[in-house]
Amino acid sequence: MDAALGILRVSLLQQCQYDCAYCRPGSVAAPAPRRAQLSAGEYGRLAPLLGAAGLTRIRFTGGEPLLRADLCEVVAAFRRGLPEATLALTTNGQRLGPQLKALARAGLRRVTVHVDSLDPARYRALMGPGDVATVLGAVLEARAVLDEVKLNVVVQRGQNDDELPSFLAWSARHRVEVRFIELMNTGSAVAYTQAAFCSAAQILERVGPVTRLQRRSPSDPAALYRTADGVTFGLIASDSAPFCGDCNRLRLTSTGLLRGCLYQSGGLPLGAALKDGATDAQLRLLIAEAWRTKRSHHPLTARAHAPFSMAEAGG
Repeated sequence: MDAALGILRVSLLQQCQYDCAYCRPGSVAAPAPRRAQLSAGEYGRLAPLLGAAGLTRIRFTGGEPLLRADLCEVVAAFRRGLPEATLALTTNGQRLGPQLKALARAGLRRVTVHVDSLDPARYRALMGPGDVATVLGAVLEARAVLDEVKLNVVVQRGQNDDELPSFLAWSARHRVEVRFIELMNTGSAVAYTQAAFCSAAQILERVGPVTRLQRRSPSDPAALYRTADGVTFGLIASDSAPFCGDCNRLRLTSTGLLRGCLYQSGGLPLGAALKDGATDAQLRLLIAEAWRTKRSHHPLTARAHAPFSMAEAGG
């Protein structure tokens, strides 16, 4: 596996304050205790080793990463260990505003915020007890502070698929790119996923006439489109059109398992080796092994995978 310009998705914890129907209610395991999580210092030890293996873009995920009290310290540890890397965050945005400037000072450069409805009542029904106005306000603040800000929308039939034009209008007005995402078949919220699944083709049909654009890079999960009104948006068809062949991602769970695929069970015990006193050379071998053995475990492949929730896996 060519690790050039690879991406590492770092799940900092499994906890989330929200209750999205395709995620938390389908959880099949209790969140790992906080004492089992890797510390900021341990991330700092791993950062240069990961960079030497070709991982030049780091994305912090959860659960909800802003629930970690030491998030700024974690970001700063990666910035010290990988001074040239691009550091990004995926969040529900509810706690983003107060922490935004500190995160930028620590080295964060990009943020993607998850919003499934622009309507306050529907937002609470779909996601949980939160305020969409607070989240969207933080998105606009982030646009002024960071290099890149995007909005992620998980499209759900009969729930929010009527809002796609509204999201595109919001995107045009505020100059924040929106990405529409298919529900993913993680095996833990099967009934809801089947009932609410809206395919990429159906999403495009709801948007109206579009022009297909070139992906920003072959490994980018989002296909790009432009509407007749000139609004560019992304579409991530993880279920109906998986992009496994071009995937350049590794994933590090909150307890330190290193995986090559979101759907993969288990993983290489990078965190455990670190905590047990492994040398840098031994840790490098584990990282190299993750690249060497990386392969798709998507449901469309023949490989078995255990049910999981997005909060458990790091999204």
